[in-house]
Amino acid sequence: LAVSGFTTIRGFSPSRPALHRGCPSYHPRSASSSSLGMSYYKDLAERLPSKVVIDAVEQNRGGNIIASDVAAKAGVSISQARKDLTALASIAQGDIAVSSEGELIYSFPDDLRNSMSSNSLKFKTARVLEKIWPGLFYAIRVSFGLALVSSLVIVFSTIFFISGGGGSDDDRDDRRRDDRRRGFGGGIGFGYDPFWGPSPFDFFYYRPYYGYYSTPGFERRDPDEMGFFESVFSYVFGDGNPNNGFEEKRLRLAANLIRENNGAVTAEQLAPFCDDAPEPNLDDESAYVDENFVLPIVALLNGEPRVSEDGDIVYVFPELQMSAVQPGNIDESILLERVGLGPSASASEIKGLLNSNGISTRGAFHKSDLLAILENVLPPEEGSEQGQMLQEKSYDFSVAPEGKKFLAGALGLVNLGGALYLGKIMSAYGSMGVTLPGYFGLVQAGYPLLLSYALLYNIIPFVRGQWIKSENEKITKRNRIRRLWRATLEASIGRLSKKLKAASKEGTKLKQLGSSSDDIIYDSRNSIEQNQLKKETDSLSDFDRKLGS
Repeated sequence: LAVSGFTTIRGFSPSRPALHRGCPSYHPRSASSSSLGMSYYKDLAERLPSKVVIDAVEQNRGGNIIASDVAAKAGVSISQARKDLTALASIAQGDIAVSSEGELIYSFPDDLRNSMSSNSLKFKTARVLEKIWPGLFYAIRVSFGLALVSSLVIVFSTIFFISGGGGSDDDRDDRRRDDRRRGFGGGIGFGYDPFWGPSPFDFFYYRPYYGYYSTPGFERRDPDEMGFFESVFSYVFGDGNPNNGFEEKRLRLAANLIRENNGAVTAEQLAPFCDDAPEPNLDDESAYVDENFVLPIVALLNGEPRVSEDGDIVYVFPELQMSAVQPGNIDESILLERVGLGPSASASEIKGLLNSNGISTRGAFHKSDLLAILENVLPPEEGSEQGQMLQEKSYDFSVAPEGKKFLAGALGLVNLGGALYLGKIMSAYGSMGVTLPGYFGLVQAGYPLLLSYALLYNIIPFVRGQWIKSENEKITKRNRIRRLWRATLEASIGRLSKKLKAASKEGTKLKQLGSSSDDIIYDSRNSIEQNQLKKETDSLSDFDRKLGS
């Protein structure tokens, strides 16, 4: 997109024309089925911005924002920030202005999510799924425990049937009467039983949402509350990645560090945020350091390498040194993260947290007021290390309670032993061409599935345990190297000190965009006539300045 007579706008290639608030675009639709089908296809194909970008824009509370601001707040690349902002402006009917630097400045409605829901069926559907998915996933977790119990019942009931010689009709009638008295599964029923207690539901007590799953709507709960059914899923498949959101956190911390250093840093300053950084070696100042480990961060944040007068490489990030966010705005995501609240915490949640700690919220009527109180009462971070240190969490084999985890493993082995023994019996019947009657005939036909389930139930945790051991060793090593680089930077001696000084000379102050109307050359909120008049006025003013000089 280019504005006649002005700078070409960087990074703006919308999939459809930007919508102007109050001026909805007209999309003619015929009543034909092909037209309706194409409309539904467009709704499905619509690109939604990522959740972290939506959260970052929402935290800005309707103020101006540009791609570099989103990258620093959400922890995404500048390229992704531009694409997501374009999609967001199209869906939420946001406004776009163009600065004299050619940078797009976005502004959005205060009720961003409601605006997106009213304009996008796909986003509205995603919000509904976001609400129902935790309950659905909980049911999936519980179903794995039910599958284990079902497999045990099927395997051993079949073994008992075959071991009893197949049973006569009278025997089967007696067993049916016994089953009705004792409950389903030969005593493991819904009545009193000495092993299971007055009610098996007292034992199979469960509550949802454990582990490290990043799906929206999940809450971290106490693992001791996990019931047996969920413990089975946790034992077999684990509890998700404990480092969900790690990449976003990496880029967010790196971007904030770069801005704190006026847009110019060295590889050593970025090393605590990288995975493949070597151990620091300052004993030999002539040693060559391969700086390839910083290239992913440099590329994602549109950095540029420069060579200092002493021959050292300094990385500058000119785009991160532009911002449309007004100075003094609270970085809501970091603030809420420090007190254990989610990035989208409501005003009532913040107020409840403050009141529970004996902090008065009198006179605070808006979320911004509560955030200001929260920022004032929080103690400063010790040496700012918490805001700068990047550390990975180790994987747990399972967060289930030890007793239930042991029981899940033991029953899995019992199930495997029973399946193997049943297979031996089945092979004898199969060699004689005998087919078991009724329900047990179905078990005979589905035996390969029972055996596969029993094998996978035990193989998956074993393989996963070996992988976790290897991965935790790598995490420990990476965390140790990050801490070494942190200590090295704090010492800042010798050649490193000279290199840091050279980087500081390359830095530039943060440039505020959109702070005045003179900085805006185009604004979608204005009519064509207003933009044309501003263009002419700016041209005359520029001519007068040149004439005066």
